[in-house]
Amino acid sequence: MKKYRLEIYGWMMNASAHSIDEKDLDSVSNILSDNAENTWELYDYFTDNIRDIHEPDLFRNEKPFWYDDNTKFFLFDANTELHDNESKPIKEWSLKECSAHYDIDEDFDDYTNIVCFPGETPVDELSKKYADPPYDYDIADNIVLHISEGKGGLFYFEFESDDEIKAKDFSVAAGCIESPNGDWDFCDKFFYKGKKLEIIDYLDNSGKATHAYIFRKDEL
Repeated sequence: MKKYRLEIYGWMMNASAHSIDEKDLDSVSNILSDNAENTWELYDYFTDNIRDIHEPDLFRNEKPFWYDDNTKFFLFDANTELHDNESKPIKEWSLKECSAHYDIDEDFDDYTNIVCFPGETPVDELSKKYADPPYDYDIADNIVLHISEGKGGLFYFEFESDDEIKAKDFSVAAGCIESPNGDWDFCDKFFYKGKKLEIIDYLDNSGKATHAYIFRKDEL
C-alpha cells in the first residue's frame, strides 16, 4: 500500500484552567476586569502568588480550533521530506469538506465535553477521563480559563491506502469547552475511513493572541 503524510494547518488552542483561592480572587478579578488580554500582568501575579500559569491544576486542552474554512489538510507522499518547500501537496482541502464523524460511525460516543463552570457538580465521565490533570469538579468555586492561540502548522499523521484519497473519507470528532462566557469548539480526533489517526509529530506555528477569563461562583 502507498504511504501518505497528512499535515494539518490552522489555529491551535492551548487552554488551561486553574482553581483560584479566595485570597487571590479580588486581585485576579481586578487584573482581568477591563481587558481579557491583560495576560502579562496575570502571568506575573500567578508566578508570584499561585502557580506556573502553564501548569494548571484543573485541566489542559491543546487541540485545533474548529474552524470550517481555516483548518487545512495537506496530503503528501510520505517519501517527501518534511518541511521541504519544494514539495507540493498531492491534494489539499478544508475541514468543511470532511465528513461528519457520526455519518461514518453512528455508534461513536467518545466525544470530549469539558465543563468549565465554577462549582459545577454534574460532569460527564468523558470530561473527567480527558482532564489533564484530573479535575475535581466539586471544589472549584472560582476558575481562571487561560487560552493561548497559535497559527500555522499544527501536526501531521501518517497512513497507508491503495485507494484514491478523497476528503470525504476523512472525518473529525468535535470537542467543546463549555463556560459561562460561551463555548470553544475544537477538533478532538481525526479519522481516515473510520480508523483513528495518531499524531506523529507537531509542526511549527506562531503565537497570535492570549486571553483569560475569570468565572466566579458568586457571580453566576
